[in-house]
This record gives sequence, C-alpha cells and structure tokens, in this order.
Amino acid sequence: MGQTPYKSFLRNYYLAGSLYDCIFAYAMYTVLFQLRGLSVLQISMLLAIWSVFAIAFEIPTGGLADSWSRRRMLIIAPLVKALCFLTWLFADGHFYMYVLGFGFWSLGSSFVSGTSEALLYDTLVHFGKSEEYERVLGRMHFYYNIALGVACISGGFMAALNLNLPLIASIIPLILSSIFFSRIREVPKAGSTDETHYLQHIKAAMGEMRTNRTLLYIGIYLWGIYTVFGTLEEYDQLYYKLVGLPIAAFGVVGFIVSMLVAWSSSHAYRLRGSRWVFFAFPAAGGCLLLLVGRFHSMPMLALLCLSYALIAPVRVLIESRIQRSIRSMSRATVTSTISFMLDLFGFGFPMVLGVISRIWDFQAIYLSSGLFLLIFALWAFVVRARVNGETVSKERGS
Repeated sequence: MGQTPYKSFLRNYYLAGSLYDCIFAYAMYTVLFQLRGLSVLQISMLLAIWSVFAIAFEIPTGGLADSWSRRRMLIIAPLVKALCFLTWLFADGHFYMYVLGFGFWSLGSSFVSGTSEALLYDTLVHFGKSEEYERVLGRMHFYYNIALGVACISGGFMAALNLNLPLIASIIPLILSSIFFSRIREVPKAGSTDETHYLQHIKAAMGEMRTNRTLLYIGIYLWGIYTVFGTLEEYDQLYYKLVGLPIAAFGVVGFIVSMLVAWSSSHAYRLRGSRWVFFAFPAAGGCLLLLVGRFHSMPMLALLCLSYALIAPVRVLIESRIQRSIRSMSRATVTSTISFMLDLFGFGFPMVLGVISRIWDFQAIYLSSGLFLLIFALWAFVVRARVNGETVSKERGS
C-alpha cells in the first residue's frame, strides 16, 4: 500500500474527529442550564439521564458498526449531534427539551463510540502500521484538544454577548465533520469474513467480555478514570462561577485545559510499557482534586487544569490497551460494550454528586471525587500487571 492513501486517511480522520468536538457550547452549557433556572440537582439529573441514553444506544450501534458501514455511521453521527444544540436553542428553560437534546447527543456519540477506534485500528492494520496506534491516537487527542480549546475560548466570549450564540455556532463544525468523514475510504474489517451478522457481533462481544480477563481489568480501569473526570468536567463551569470567574473567561480556562491535555496526550506513547503511570498519575490527580475542593478559590483553577493534564496520557494508553487486547473481529461492538459498561456503572455518579452537593456544599463534589480517585489508584497499584496488558500474550496462547 502506498503512503498517499494512508496520509489522506489520517488527514481526514484528524479533521473529522477534531471538528466533531469543536463545540462552542462546551464552554457554557451547564451554566446555561443554571441561568435558565435549573438547580444543581436538576443538572445532575440531566447528566444521569444522558448516561441512560448512552446505555440504551451503545451496544446496538456498536453491533451496527460491525455489521454495516463504519464510514456511514461516522457521517451520520455529527448531523444527529447537531440536533442537540438546535433543540437547546428553543428549549427556553424547559427541562424535557434539554433531555431531548441530550438524547440526540447520546445517539450521535454512540454512532462514534467504538466505531471511530475500530476504524482507526483496522485502517492501521490494513496499511501495516498497527505499531503506530498509540502515536496516532495520541495525535488524535492532540488535535481534538486543540479544536476543543479554540471552541472553548471562542464560546466563552460568545456566551458573554449572547447565550444562544455558542449553540448556533456549534452546528457548523458538526456539518464539516460529517463532510470530512465522508472523504474517508473504508478498509476491510480486520479478521472479517463478511459473513457475521448484527446479532452475532453482539454475541461475540459479550462472549469476549466474559472470557478475556485482561480486557475486563482494563475496562474496570477505564471506568474509574471515566467516572471521575468524565463526570467532573460537567461541573467545572459551576466551579468557575463559584470562585467568581467572569463568564467570558470560562473559555480561557477551558482553552488552557485543552492545551495542557493536548500536549500530554501527544506524549503518551513515550510512556508505553511503564507500569507506574497507571497508579501514580491517578493518585496525584486525586490529591489535586482534594486541594481544589478544600480550598476553593481562583488559584485552585491551576490545580484543576493540572489534574486533567495528568490523566490525559493515561486515557490514551488505556484506550490503546483495549484495542490491542480484543481478540474477536467484532471490534466496534466490543469497544461499544465497554462504553456501555462505563455508562451502566457510572450513570448514578452524577446523581450521587448532586446529592452530596445538596447535603453539604458544592465543593464537596471535588473532595469526594478526589477521595474516590485515591482509593482507585490503590486498586490500580494492586492490579498493575493486568492493567498494563502484560498478560495479553499469555491469555492468547491459553
């Protein structure tokens, strides 16, 4: 295979993937909910419902990606997600309109979840570049965070002028994302005989989750990271408001986070094979969150930004471990099944944090998240060999 088709794939993959999350509304949507009259508990309910939607859509769409066209799934996904921001534009404080918007967002994201990673891995295998997976995935995270940072800083200034502007502007990158996904040439699925049907992919994925112990440990690890930081970032805008940050500066902080995460993600491949990162980085992140919650103030925003930067390379490495540990040809379905498990066991976390904030105070959300992360880091230390993927070859030979 020539280099030109490979480079063409990477260019379109990076552009489409980064534009999918170049969302100006990311800078302010939880504050938008609050300014439209929703309480912290109602916002937590929205986040929990969002997870319920993800649980409902995840495995079926993963099976569809393995039995149908991954390229077509990725073309459709941004257009469905765009309906979310269109719906919120007309929600005007109505709780169930925000619920509907999250439904569109979840459906679009479930079309991407598993599909994007599986397409990338299969394409690298097709071009004989599978050893570059960590580097390419890290670079994808780099470009994604660059786009996210630009969107955040722009969205913050837009929101300061008019809260509806970021919602309208968010639709444009999603349309462009769909166009660039349409320019990707789909390669044959790795190991596929083109004879496996939709339900067989789901059955194969469930079987692998039961028998592949290494994949189980890696999935549990990803759940711990995802549960804390995937949920906590939804409350960060409320933390900014708590410490007195002007709404126009929300995007500036988001931009700083994205730049730090982009840099650390792009260097994740350098840590490949290192055991210590899987427990040391979460432990350090937990300590930072404890400080953020205990001494809530403007200077603590620096520690909050640093905590995301610490976890970013770990997420890249663990996502790589997942793809390398999958044995079956139902790659997208297995990846989606893991996402399903993340949402299934993590969907109550926003509600728990909402109740904690109601009983104590808002900053207790960060204290409890930091404590959880420290306990999780201790578990990661105990099972570090499994998480590091050192037993993959042994299990494949058994």
